[in-house]
Amino acid sequence: MIHRAVQQEEALPYTEFDLLIQDMPRSLGLSITPVATLTAPLCLLVARDVTAIRDAMRMKAHFISMITHELRSPLNAISGYLDLALEGVAGELNEQLRDFIRRARAGSENLYALIEDLLLISRADAGQWKLNRELIELQEVVEEAVEEMELTAQDHEIVLHIKNLSNMPPLYADQIRLQQVLRNLLSNAIRFTPTGGQVSLTAQIVPNHYERIDSEHQQVLLLRVSDTGIGIAPEFQQRIFERFFQILSATTGHKGQGLGLAIVKMIVELHGGQVLVESEVGKGTTFTCLLPCLLA
Repeated sequence: MIHRAVQQEEALPYTEFDLLIQDMPRSLGLSITPVATLTAPLCLLVARDVTAIRDAMRMKAHFISMITHELRSPLNAISGYLDLALEGVAGELNEQLRDFIRRARAGSENLYALIEDLLLISRADAGQWKLNRELIELQEVVEEAVEEMELTAQDHEIVLHIKNLSNMPPLYADQIRLQQVLRNLLSNAIRFTPTGGQVSLTAQIVPNHYERIDSEHQQVLLLRVSDTGIGIAPEFQQRIFERFFQILSATTGHKGQGLGLAIVKMIVELHGGQVLVESEVGKGTTFTCLLPCLLA
């Protein structure tokens, strides 16, 4: 690493690694910076023991995972009883009561989505997260994600357009996580689109000419979520994928938890794909997920 830093004449990215010191596991953070001299190549090497920090992060991840697990059971019970009420098991509902219960059900779905986001983050930090891939139908994934967002879109007078989903081949992907990707993107689009706007979801299969996707995949699936919202300024278009980064909208007054897009990026990249963003302030935003999930 030192040799590479001297050759490149620039500092290497900060890195952390694990090793044994006197038979005890330790974590070190390492920074390597070349120093220009007239006589010989030198490097400034700073090594820092970050074991305590890493242990604290693992404990925090474990705590979040435990809490979210405890919250899921009662929330599942609430959602289940609300579903039974909507089906008329306890008797017929008048229109107003049905609307109240539908809104309560939508609220429980939003809370469950937040819990799932927190659980995924904690598992990823603890190194305990992996995909559960299987053959799935895109149509089912989209229908589940859209159903959760329809009431929110309706309340904000935003029109949802779903296009190009017929005749799609089966995908080899994690259905729950792919649904989480679409739900987060749709929720984000609705949140930052003013009343009367539009949000669209399209799917398309195209040849793989993308540098960051393995060339063994001849085709990729493009999932696009576009909106007619407030847009994202160029200086924020990469930062939006950072955890807890938020852009407060003066137009809509909404902000999220700063996890949705970070999780979208994690899930798509774990599938071997890539997320792209195109946006213009005042005109809207398009997120494109490139997914190499088609069977050869």
